Amino acid sequence: MQEFKHVNAKTFEEASRELADGRKVDNLAMAGGTDLMTELRTRIQPVYPDKIVNLKSIEGAEYIEGEDSVKIGALTKLKDVEASEKLPAVLREAAHSVASPLVRNKATIGGNICQDVRCWFYRYPEGSGGALNCARKGGAECYALKGDSRFHSIFGGMKVANPVGCSGGCPNNTDIGAYMEKLRAGDWAAAAEIFYRVNPMPTITSRVCAHLCENHCNRMTVMATEDIKNADDCVSIHTVERALGDYAMQHKDVYYKAPEKETGVNVAVVGAGPAGLTAAYYLRKAGHSVTVYDKMEKA
Repeated sequence: MQEFKHVNAKTFEEASRELADGRKVDNLAMAGGTDLMTELRTRIQPVYPDKIVNLKSIEGAEYIEGEDSVKIGALTKLKDVEASEKLPAVLREAAHSVASPLVRNKATIGGNICQDVRCWFYRYPEGSGGALNCARKGGAECYALKGDSRFHSIFGGMKVANPVGCSGGCPNNTDIGAYMEKLRAGDWAAAAEIFYRVNPMPTITSRVCAHLCENHCNRMTVMATEDIKNADDCVSIHTVERALGDYAMQHKDVYYKAPEKETGVNVAVVGAGPAGLTAAYYLRKAGHSVTVYDKMEKA
């Protein structure tokens, strides 16, 4: 396991400050009954946490109290929820249905909330062939939609199967919303990584693409013909792509590097247009030897 900072919070206010400190997405909370340590050991997540904030050290957070309404503390164990006569039968039954008696003896309400996604595609370990970069980790595909989805409750799956909004208007189904989110956070490397999953030539496509996605931009929900004061215009996505392309050109060693291993497979691609060069890029990235044929010596 890699190193991380462990903080025993004394209050929930302190825990909130610690979780918000630094790179927020990399700080995690732990509250009893979770398998966070197993996740870290098996490297399920692509990014390791900077800090883990322990909530179990907060005193006075284990209670079930109230008359007309009931308050349940975050560190109340599920076994106590299951046994409490103050709670409705349906809630006690729900607590009883969670996991096993051994888990319910340790698991807390807060731990249940902190529990990470239980999908077995999401949790596929690094040591068993490589962790899966699924939609919940920022990838483009929900493997549970097409794979073995027993015991899964899939929320947002239709968005993955049938992209909507600007991504649906893109012939390439580029995940525009995902890379724009990374750009707003200042993470250019992550934005470029998302873009390069489906398009290795932003410097070219930004200049020649018709950008049909702009007609589906959610900033255009109010048209100028309807309300001139509140009307907005679409994101100028071609300028965003040009900036991403410039960034990639400054980091060619990352986005245009040689494959880690050769497959020994020879592939011929006919046509040196955008589609042919894109195919050649991903074939070469996979380790194949690629030769591109075109009838024109120059473009």
